[in-house]
Amino acid sequence: MKKLYGSFAAKLVAVLLLCALAVVFGLSMVGVSALSRWDAFNGSLESVTQSAVENLAWNEYMYVWDQYQSGLDPQYISHDVNFRFTLIDPEGKQIYSDYHDEPALWHITQRMQPNYSVERNAAAEEYEAAMEYPAVTPPPIIASEAQIVVIDERTGERAEFQTDYELEQWRQARSMTMRGYVLAELTAGGKFAQRVEQVTALYRTRYALVAAAGLSFLMGVLLFIFLMAAAGHHGDAPVRESFVDRIPLDVFTLLAISAAGIALIVPMEMGLPGDIVGYTVFGLCLLAAALIALLYCMSFAVRVKCGTLWQNCLIARIFRRCRRTTHRLWELARDGLRALPLIRRWAVILGGVALVELFVMLASEGDCAGLLWFVNLVLGVPAMLWALIGFARLRAGAGAIAGGDLNYTVDTRYLRGELLEHAGDLNHIRDGLNAAVAERMKSQHFQSELITNVSHDIKTPLTNIISYVDLLEKEELQNDTARGYVEVLSRQSQRLKKLLDDLLEASKASTGVLPVSLERCELGVLLDQCVGEYGERLQSAGLNLVVSKPEEPVTILADGRHLWRVFDNLLSNVLKYAQPGTRVYLNLAREGGQAVLTFRNISREALNLNGEELLARFVRGDSARSTEGSGLGLAIAQSLTALQGGEMTLDVDGDLFKVTLRFEETK
Repeated sequence: MKKLYGSFAAKLVAVLLLCALAVVFGLSMVGVSALSRWDAFNGSLESVTQSAVENLAWNEYMYVWDQYQSGLDPQYISHDVNFRFTLIDPEGKQIYSDYHDEPALWHITQRMQPNYSVERNAAAEEYEAAMEYPAVTPPPIIASEAQIVVIDERTGERAEFQTDYELEQWRQARSMTMRGYVLAELTAGGKFAQRVEQVTALYRTRYALVAAAGLSFLMGVLLFIFLMAAAGHHGDAPVRESFVDRIPLDVFTLLAISAAGIALIVPMEMGLPGDIVGYTVFGLCLLAAALIALLYCMSFAVRVKCGTLWQNCLIARIFRRCRRTTHRLWELARDGLRALPLIRRWAVILGGVALVELFVMLASEGDCAGLLWFVNLVLGVPAMLWALIGFARLRAGAGAIAGGDLNYTVDTRYLRGELLEHAGDLNHIRDGLNAAVAERMKSQHFQSELITNVSHDIKTPLTNIISYVDLLEKEELQNDTARGYVEVLSRQSQRLKKLLDDLLEASKASTGVLPVSLERCELGVLLDQCVGEYGERLQSAGLNLVVSKPEEPVTILADGRHLWRVFDNLLSNVLKYAQPGTRVYLNLAREGGQAVLTFRNISREALNLNGEELLARFVRGDSARSTEGSGLGLAIAQSLTALQGGEMTLDVDGDLFKVTLRFEETK
């Protein structure tokens, strides 16, 4: 197919076939149009012949009358051999007739008015204008001075009247009767005989003409598509432009329209004869216009394929030149303004606008104040709205990023200048924060993995140590000092084991790998279990436990095992660090659809740390670290609370130590 596209012979054959198909289509459509006008697809041959003859006969009838009006003697009026006519004067006397009662295919009788020219003077025109309004009586002077001069174009007879009514009476008195006939037995060689032969031939091929028109149109469309696809191909080379395709499109369009117009208009202005020669010349001119249109379409297709449809237009070149010049001037002005600080820049812009307005007002002598107000309204208000929308976007972006939404992106569409730079800076801040947070999360994850791996590595030898210490405790050692050493080893190894367990649990809780099974839990029941578990131990430590809770059940969704571990860590923390002789308060309440559980106690040691610092890992309330705590209990409690969808906060007010747990209440 590519070879066929690049073949010049194939294109030439396609063009010739397209021309031939165009001629066939044109002739077929002319025949189909004539047959449709004569109702040939619904009527019989006789009715079609009658319709075709009527049109031709009426033309011949009017031709004979015009000849008679021009002054010719009726017997010398030339007409078709199959046409007859009769002239009767206004008195009913026959002037001329060449019809001798032969059978007629068509006939007509009509009153014909004489051809005349009319000249009116001014008084006649005024009189006729006044007569249009019956309530107004024309002045007598107008009626007496009115003059209408009529000249019969045939006889040259002259008559004068004062009113159109008199003129109409004269015209009716001179009207004649004319009868026209077309003989039923047509003599060969006349126009009517030829028309009947043509109509008969067309009628017999009416469906073939329709088929020829449709087939030629379809094949013409296919050939046109082929030429459009083959346009620009030359042999095996890729599509390239010829010298015609390099002409600017707008210039080429003007040339093509001019050439096609000349090919169509000039033959009409020449007054071609209405015979086969005239029709042939007009058909050739029409074909030339079609070839010009085909050349234009193929050139258009080549330009589209090469992507030069707009680039090589003369208007496009002028536009690009103006745009480059304007762009350079704008860059110079913009660079000059950017070199100034922001306030000075706007001062220069506003000053320039004010000078332009002043110049316009002075040049127009103050007559265009309204126009300037309208210009300021049309240009200034949209500019202010644009600036306000830009500032609103920047404000929304800054607020979102400040609120912790690190995925928010400031919309920079339609922003320009300083607003665009500011939006870019905000987006860069977001990217920097995202990178910092990602790096921190990566570091925390690495630390958690390190703690987990090291804890596992330490736990294996520690288990062996605990096992051997247990074996030594079962031995009957005679040396009291050795037994003391074994007790120390047992106590410290258990402490180390507890530290490793807490460390592993804190690492798992912070990374969220602990399995959580949420179930309905009643906090009042859990508080009662805490009282039963820690009541005696707290009393032995000199602490008085005070519990308050509502009478109605308070239910939440939580993992009972993890929630118990949170309570256990908090109460163990109370046992270690609370001041003996004080009260410990456990309070359960409802606040805004949440279950709020509060632990409060008085610290034995002075607390020099705030709540956030105490929640960090390995941070303990006694700075001397004299107790056996690991500093992980509060951190583990906070992580387990978060895993269950709750929130844990810690507040320190002097020696008052307060922990608050919040969970969404469920029904």
